[in-house]
Amino acid sequence: MTKTNKKRQVTRKPIKVSERREIVDKQTGEVVDEYVFKIEERDANFHKLWLWHLAAALDLIGNQKIKILSHILENTRQDNIFIGSQQAIADATETATQTVTITMKMLMVADIIKMQQRGVYMINPDVIFRGDAKKRMNILYEYHDTSKEKKNVRSKK
Repeated sequence: MTKTNKKRQVTRKPIKVSERREIVDKQTGEVVDEYVFKIEERDANFHKLWLWHLAAALDLIGNQKIKILSHILENTRQDNIFIGSQQAIADATETATQTVTITMKMLMVADIIKMQQRGVYMINPDVIFRGDAKKRMNILYEYHDTSKEKKNVRSKK
């Protein structure tokens, strides 16, 4: 069996933005044209999905792990947070708790979800997000900042 190394598409891209400004030199009083450059991250490589339809389609397939993922997607808040114990997920999806545990671990390893605390998960905004680009960027920074914090805590132990 051959293994393919598929590169994950980047969903944000640095863009150089420039603007021309007239600046007054405080020492000479001379007005000077100056260009200001800044780098901003913008969304790129996106497909628009209707989450409810996607979840319903996945549910039709019937795999227990897909049922669990569909439940998570349907019940994720606006801030990309899903709250639910593994037992609650198992009850809602009519699956075994062990299946939920395995699925949640797989989703964490694949960097689709991240556990913030027991029963509280954040969905990776690079994968799924509901809202506008500015709001997504704020959640993205939060998602990646908490990853760095956890790594720093582990390295100090």
